[in-house]
Amino acid sequence: MSSSSANLNQALLSQVMGFLREGNMRRALALGFSEDELRTLRRLRASDIDSLACAGPVVARFSVDHAALRGVLARIDRDQDRETLIDRCLRLGASVSMMGAFFGLTGNDCSTRRQLLGIAPRQGRLAMPSEKAEHDAWERWQHIALDPKATDDLQGMVTLAEETDIPLAVVWHLVKQWVDPGQPRTAPPAEEWASPEGER
Repeated sequence: MSSSSANLNQALLSQVMGFLREGNMRRALALGFSEDELRTLRRLRASDIDSLACAGPVVARFSVDHAALRGVLARIDRDQDRETLIDRCLRLGASVSMMGAFFGLTGNDCSTRRQLLGIAPRQGRLAMPSEKAEHDAWERWQHIALDPKATDDLQGMVTLAEETDIPLAVVWHLVKQWVDPGQPRTAPPAEEWASPEGER
């Protein structure tokens, strides 16, 4: 028997014996053993189990749980997409408060990522766009956004920032003002632009 087969046998038998010692028959049965086989295994000594794993024929074979594999791969894809989007937002000038709102990142998280991406710390406030530039951005937003009245359409805001060269944090601020035109037409609060501690 090959060493890989012996290792697989050993791993399976160790697992099932652990379940039997715990009295967890349901999980032991889920490994593929019958009730008669489990009763026989319970009577074996540790040395008998070792002999079964190392000297006997292959009692375990690999199989693929395709549904579980698809689920894991899908989660990995989502994680990769999230990491890519985070880096993209930071490169486009997202503020700390924006990254916290959409991704739960702290100021230190943003600082570390910016350093890794080679993004220089911002100094002071970013300039708001001119009236014409804002109007053009608003017109474009009506076509880009899935819902022009939604302030959580991050993908739409990323696209708008890329097309207009307006920093992403400014785009977010503008979108919130467009959705609620009754609020004062002010620049974003200073904290939106302040570099997090450790980034200065």
